[in-house]
This record gives sequence, structure tokens and C-alpha cells, in this order.
Amino acid sequence: MKTLHIRNHKLGRLMPRWGTPAGLVATAARNLGYTITKDNNLVWAGEPINTIEAHTSAGVNLYTNCTIDDVPNGKSLFLGMSGPLPGYFTVDKLGVWPWIEPTYKQIDLDLVDLDNYPHELINSIKEQKKTLFHSKIINKGHDSPEPEDLPDDHILILVSHMDNQWKDGWAMFGNVVSRLKWGDMDYPVVIKFDPRLTHGHDGMPDKHKQEQHKPMMDSLKGIKGVTIYTGAESLHDILPKTRACIMDECTQFLEPFMYEVPIITYSAPPYHRAVKKVEHQHELIPALHDISWYSKDLSNRWLTWYLTSYVCYDQESTTRRVKELLDVV
Repeated sequence: MKTLHIRNHKLGRLMPRWGTPAGLVATAARNLGYTITKDNNLVWAGEPINTIEAHTSAGVNLYTNCTIDDVPNGKSLFLGMSGPLPGYFTVDKLGVWPWIEPTYKQIDLDLVDLDNYPHELINSIKEQKKTLFHSKIINKGHDSPEPEDLPDDHILILVSHMDNQWKDGWAMFGNVVSRLKWGDMDYPVVIKFDPRLTHGHDGMPDKHKQEQHKPMMDSLKGIKGVTIYTGAESLHDILPKTRACIMDECTQFLEPFMYEVPIITYSAPPYHRAVKKVEHQHELIPALHDISWYSKDLSNRWLTWYLTSYVCYDQESTTRRVKELLDVV
């Protein structure tokens, strides 16, 4: 008997945000001949009927919000939240953003048909100024506050989650800012922080987070030619004036692709083969002055692949993705 077993390794309760996509994955697997089981006492909103409780499973395990490094050996899939809008999610063999298969395996972008570029979806997102954030307090759309004193033709640095087990993200960010500050730079710099650095998951300001990051943000405000945004200012207002964007495994990575802004990364995010990757600090300033390395074609191919072949958002897209994965796990 082929089974897909839903684990409570990271989340003991699958509330709608996680339960709904888990249900789509389970339905896809069941339609492919799999029996659906789950850990004993796992609370699962949207649980499909006839799901069987079991202590363990010799089949394929579905984990939420973790990576292959976090779980025992065995056949596994990983459910993560990533995509252009709330309700989008990923299913992967290795983990969740940024520890997903495209980070480690090169995608043949020459095979991507640009006739499938999702014009309608992207135009709708841009027109409504929408983002991936679930909280309407920080995903305000047209009600987003105007980014005050936004300079033209600036270099944008996007700051998201800063630390992981492989590197000190804050130190890397500091090196980038120092290089821009002391280098021969002709362009103003804009730093846009992920609002969740100073806000809770509900979108409300978090006093502890604000106090934690205040010294660093205050020090940046004193640098001439640097403009900082820490709140709900929209990237849809900032990117049309951006010359180039610097980011690492930033969760708000899709918007620069949508606005066809040249992207530089100093890390190894899943899109690193479609952008300019700098290995050493001295490469940064020349790459910003001369952006002839930018390939609009390559950038659009990656975005097309990601939005039409990788992320899931409904039963059809989930079934396509799950079938692809279950054929190889």
C-alpha cells in the first residue's frame, strides 16, 4: 500500500494557512493511488475524509516548514509558504525557502517557453500593489504609505531574515553597506527592511523587535545618501525608481523580477543562476556601475518557471507538482 503520511514535526496544529495546502497535497496523492495517514492527535483544519491516524509510516512523509536536515532519513516531501501572494505554497524534496531544490540543482531555463510568461497574474499584482504577506496591516495594497524622500535611480537593498545555520546574515549585510558607503558610488542607496523584522506575525508593531534592531537602524540613518524604510511601504512604489537590487535569500524576491530590475546577490538563493552573483566585496561596485551583465530574457525565464511550474495555488497546480515529485521520491 502506498501512503502519504502527514507529520506534526514542526507544527502540531495545521490551521487553515497550513491545513488547506496540506489538504490539496493529500487530495493529489490520493488521486494518484496513495492512502493518506497522519500522526496521532494531529489537529488538521481541512483534513480530507477517511484520513487514518497512525504512529508511523513506511511511505512518503509530508513535513511542514522544515528541511531534509531536520528530519529522519526516509522518503519525504516538504510543504512551505512561498510565492507572490497569500495562498501560494511550495512542495519540495529538500525543504522550504531557501533550502529548496533549485538552490542546489540547475534548472534548464532554455527549456522555458516565454509564451507562458504569466502576464495577467503579474499585471494584477502590480496594479493592486499586493505582496506575499498574510497580514493586511503590512500588505496594504493601494493603502500602503508613500515612501518619503525616495530618490530616483537608486540602489535598493532588500533585507529579510538575516541569520541561518550557514552564515551570519547581519555581518554579510554590514559588509555590503560598508562597501557601498566607502566605495566609489555615484548612486543613492535605499534599504528596505522586511516589516516582520519590527512587526509580529499579526502585522502589529512588536516593541521587543523594535528595541532589538533600533541601534542598527539608527546607525544606518546617519549615513549620507542612505534612505531607510522599515514599515509597510510598498515595493511596488519603490522598484520603478530602482537601478539595481541587492538581496540574499529575501522572501520578497519576486517583485524585482516582476519589475525587470537587475538583481545582485551575495548569497546562494534559489534564483542565483538567473542573477548576478558576487563572490567577493570588491566585485560589488563595478557590478552596480556597469549592469551590462543583466539578462532580461534569463530573468523572465526564471520567473516564468517559478510561477508556472514550481509554486502551487490550487488543486490542478498541486496535482501537477505532487505527481512530478512522487514519481521520483
